[in-house]
Parts: sequence; structure tokens; C-alpha cells
Amino acid sequence: MARGAILKNNFTKETLLKIAEVGLFIIAASNSPYFLNKIVTKYFRDRTKQMAYKRARKLRELQKRKLIEFREVSDGSIKITLSHLGKTVIRHYKLEEMEIQKPRIWDRQWRLVMYDIPHKQRLASNALREKLKRLGLYQLQKSIWVSPYPCLAELEFLCAVFEINMDEYIYYFEVTKIPREKELKKFFSL
Repeated sequence: MARGAILKNNFTKETLLKIAEVGLFIIAASNSPYFLNKIVTKYFRDRTKQMAYKRARKLRELQKRKLIEFREVSDGSIKITLSHLGKTVIRHYKLEEMEIQKPRIWDRQWRLVMYDIPHKQRLASNALREKLKRLGLYQLQKSIWVSPYPCLAELEFLCAVFEINMDEYIYYFEVTKIPREKELKKFFSL
């Protein structure tokens, strides 16, 4: 997959995210070559005919790239869904935009993320470490990261994307006391 080309195209990204958001598109089947235009007018908010035409071409292109699938349903309508490859691309989009939500008031709990991922999954381990760093966690030791904010959902998503067995290799704790707390409070501006 030419990942860079797919991920950098905002129009592709917007179209795929809309399909992911809706879940699936269903439109009455017709022999008209303009059935994609019907989908665009029903599900997308393109303001001009030119943009709607461009979106319809994008849907056809995404089908050719095997990112979306068109299937005829038993009642004769056409269902458009994300393919497995399309879902993978969506995960990468979500990964790029991921942030840890910071509550207005800190609950005085520290979140510790510890992991021991086998060497055969070194690339996944490196990717996890880099993403934890970009999310703003503090590296307490080589495989121990700290956050003052809840980040379990984000950690579960990262494990799914990087295909890491969270139950086996990742540990997530919430604690009230932690070594080097003064340094951590300064780092997180608490």
C-alpha cells in the first residue's frame, strides 16, 4: 500500500472518515451511471456540483484501490462499506490525530504505563514508545511512562493498531504516590 500517498490526501481522508462515521451507505440500486452522485448528495455536504462530481470520482477511486466495497444487497440496494484495508487506513488517520484529554482539574492520580514487549515485536515496541512520547507521557525509565491524565483508552487503541497483546505485555496502574513527583509535577505544569 502506498501509505504516504493515501494518508497525505485530505480529500481521501475526509471521504474515508465520513464512511467510517456513518458506518455504511445504502442507496437504491439503479442502472444509472450517476448513482454515486446520489450517494454524494445524500451523505456528503458538498456545496457545488463540481465538488459533488469530484467526490463521486473519489468514491470510484477508493473502490479501485480496494479501500471501500460496493455490494448489492438482497433487496436490490447497494451498500458501501470500508474494506479491511480501508479500516487499516482509518486507524492510521485516528492515530495521527490522537490526543490525551486533559481534565480541567487534576484528580491527583498518576497513571503508570509499563511494558515488556518481546524482541520479535521490536518494531511495534519502538512505535509504541514514540507514540507515548508524542502523546506527552513522561519516560520514568526505559519501559515505564507516566501521565497525570487517564490514558487507558488511548493505550488500548495503540495496542490494537500496533498489534500488541495488551493483556500479556502492557501494565497500566493508577497510583497516588510516585518517585520523583516534584519533577513530574514540574514537567506536566501541575
